[in-house]
Amino acid sequence: MSDVETRVSVLITAWDHQDLLDTCLNAVRRCHPKIEIVVVDNGSSPPLTLPPDIICVRSETNVGFAGGNNLGLKHCSGDYLLLLNTDATLTSPQTLQTLTAFLDAHPHVALAQAKLQRSETLLDACGEFLTAWGVLYHHGYQQPDGSHTASPFPIYAAKAACCLLRKAALDKVGQCLFRDDYFCYGEDLELAHRLWLAGEEVWFVPTDPVLHAEGRTAAALPQKCIWQHYLNNLWTTACDYWSWQAWLHLGGGLLLLLLGGLLCKGVLPHRRKPHPHFAQNVPDSAWMPRVYVRVPPTYLIACLRRTFANTLYALPKQKTPSEQHPAATQHS
Repeated sequence: MSDVETRVSVLITAWDHQDLLDTCLNAVRRCHPKIEIVVVDNGSSPPLTLPPDIICVRSETNVGFAGGNNLGLKHCSGDYLLLLNTDATLTSPQTLQTLTAFLDAHPHVALAQAKLQRSETLLDACGEFLTAWGVLYHHGYQQPDGSHTASPFPIYAAKAACCLLRKAALDKVGQCLFRDDYFCYGEDLELAHRLWLAGEEVWFVPTDPVLHAEGRTAAALPQKCIWQHYLNNLWTTACDYWSWQAWLHLGGGLLLLLLGGLLCKGVLPHRRKPHPHFAQNVPDSAWMPRVYVRVPPTYLIACLRRTFANTLYALPKQKTPSEQHPAATQHS
């Protein structure tokens, strides 16, 4: 058994989609035959079928991506936790080895995202950045791989589709992985924000590719449901953690985004219950400039246009924001 396999637990929350889970598990086993794998069957009907050597945690109802991962966390014994979606496929054992080695060498980093790709040639988001317009900037989204992902760099948040977490860091942020009431969407943003405020860091680490069939697991959810969870969770995170400096820089954009959600999706967000207290050791001014990028107004227009088109009108297909503004990944 390799050093990685003794120190890392793989946590997968699954809801139906037996085929996706089988593909995901087979890829993990090919790369790491002896690693601990914990699968949460999140109210699947019929129940999912799992090999006997995998730890299975069953929930009678679907408690969401956040609640499912929280259930599985209690059964993970490793020092590191690999969060993995059922629609994400490891292609090489070097991916996990690279992430583990990076966290070993950088004790101030609590969370590291792997290189996600939508296909063999196009990237998925390789880290998310804050923007003044209230929408996130997804680094490298639908772009070819290149020099912009050749080196590690700090990011605002890591996509939970495939990222490695130092479990000990949870002691600094309320001993909570995700907030149960977030259910889905934005739970990884809230975790990353807590980590930054607690003095931990979140980075992108260039690894061998992890293929991500984005959206397969959520395809059955109505668009309005997705937006309701997403906007509720963004609003709650802002109300709970943003300082007045953050509201000054980002508040106008967030309110504009909420207005867009109301007009385009008919969603009016509400705040969830406050998060249990944890020690906030770092002010926004110490970390936010590192994970903030400037994007032109056309980036926001493109995002709103795509949102609007998905709901009311069959507007002509637009290039993705990253394709329109590849230079927007430059830090302010």
